[in-house]
Amino acid sequence: MRANRPAGGFRPAPSGLVRLRFSDAADLGRAEAAFRAGPAPVLGDAWSDPGALALTIRGEAAVETVRAVLGVLDAAALVPEAFTVHSHELDDVLASFGPPS
Repeated sequence: MRANRPAGGFRPAPSGLVRLRFSDAADLGRAEAAFRAGPAPVLGDAWSDPGALALTIRGEAAVETVRAVLGVLDAAALVPEAFTVHSHELDDVLASFGPPS
């Protein structure tokens, strides 16, 4: 699970997240390894939640991100129990700065 940063330095925050839920810890571990080694440049950082058997991947809320995630899953012969894509909306961004005044 790696951050793909352009040579110029600044990289805007990804506009979405992909969340994968697996049936057991072994599949979650295999997914972590696959995304750590994955060459997909459109994918950002990834982190796991072992209690929920879930892996979350940062990326743009775009078709290219979904294709890249599916490519990594296919190459690793993994099938998650759940696959969800979350995009940030303006309200989410504003809420991250604190309660309304």
